[in-house]
Amino acid sequence: MRGGTARQPAMTTIDVAVWIVVAVATVATLGNALMAILIVAPSELPLMAGCTFVLVVAGGFASWRHLRAVRQANDARNELAVTKGDELAARDRLSFARHSAALMSSLPQDEGIRAVLTESLARFHAQAAAVVGSETALAIAEGVDEAEARAAVERVALETLKSGRSVTVADADEQVAALTAPLRIRDDLQDVLVLWRHGHQFRTDDLDGLSLVGRIVELSMENAALVDDVRSQLGGTLHAMVDLVEQRLPNYIPHSSRVGASAAALGQALGLSDDEADQLRVAAMLHDVGMLEVPESILNAPRTLTAEEQLVLRAHPFHGAELTRVANFGPLVQEAILAHHERVDGSGYPRGLRGDAIPLAARVLAVCDAYVAMTSDRPQRARLTPEAALAELRAGAGTAYDPAIVEMFVEVQAGLPIASEWPIGTYRL
Repeated sequence: MRGGTARQPAMTTIDVAVWIVVAVATVATLGNALMAILIVAPSELPLMAGCTFVLVVAGGFASWRHLRAVRQANDARNELAVTKGDELAARDRLSFARHSAALMSSLPQDEGIRAVLTESLARFHAQAAAVVGSETALAIAEGVDEAEARAAVERVALETLKSGRSVTVADADEQVAALTAPLRIRDDLQDVLVLWRHGHQFRTDDLDGLSLVGRIVELSMENAALVDDVRSQLGGTLHAMVDLVEQRLPNYIPHSSRVGASAAALGQALGLSDDEADQLRVAAMLHDVGMLEVPESILNAPRTLTAEEQLVLRAHPFHGAELTRVANFGPLVQEAILAHHERVDGSGYPRGLRGDAIPLAARVLAVCDAYVAMTSDRPQRARLTPEAALAELRAGAGTAYDPAIVEMFVEVQAGLPIASEWPIGTYRL
């Protein structure tokens, strides 16, 4: 069979010869029958008997060939039905695997695993589904004893961890069945995906389906581990860079920590995702990291800077964006740092951007940075009250700051710590 179509039996030389003989014998018999009716001729009886015998033999052979062809056609139909059944089962497995992948990619890892386990109960007609590792994530069907199910899945998971391969349990005495799929993270067997139920066994193709779902969960867990590693590395880089800036700009850590908290809260109020708000916090922590490229003679100059020195100082956003690019921080962080000194009227630096041409993250950062600076003590002046600082922001709305962001900040800042309540020297990614 090819392409799902039954193959027809081929006509052989024997078949052709048989049909020729049958045709000749038929013609001879009919002729002799007519002669026998019209003219009584006993001498023709042996010829008629011979022709009849040939017809009987040929007819029997033709019937046998027909029956064989019918049997082959039935076998082909049965094979086609099995193939179609296998194809439908494979499509069903792939469909559920795609659905599981969508759940794992759209939800936080723990929630995604719970959702996949819950839907696996119905998909595999199981009474318990679990991922067993350092902890056990368990989903059970209605009416199932949780303690019994937990003990059963953990017991069969232990067998998988010992053997390092999938385990199939079918205990006729205890009327229980179980399937497992090992989950390897970076080739390390740490967790096991388990299905369990009372009663009849799982189907023969359920292990294939479970293994496919297990691979989806495995990849999601491995990706999460990689993301954690990246976050840890970026966190270490962030802390190191902030500490370096603190050595050149006293009180930078408490200042940038307050700016980060304000920027993250304001970003969420403006509709940014949690991830974008976290990146905005990072940008706030590093917004003046470009100062590392500015000579200390300029940073600590006890006089008004010259025009040339002003140009050097105003290049620090370029340096900051480049440093964060080299350190593998994301585009949002780089853009916010590069443009946080731009003004909506186009009079800012380093590129003189105007209005919406300034990235949203940079406009948020500019408002938060200005407010924290105004409500913090400086050598040349005392801090402003929150009310006075907000009035200054409103006065600069439309020229220095985005008016809509200023008004949203007014609503958000009421829930933020004031300068005197902020813990000095603390920050987080």
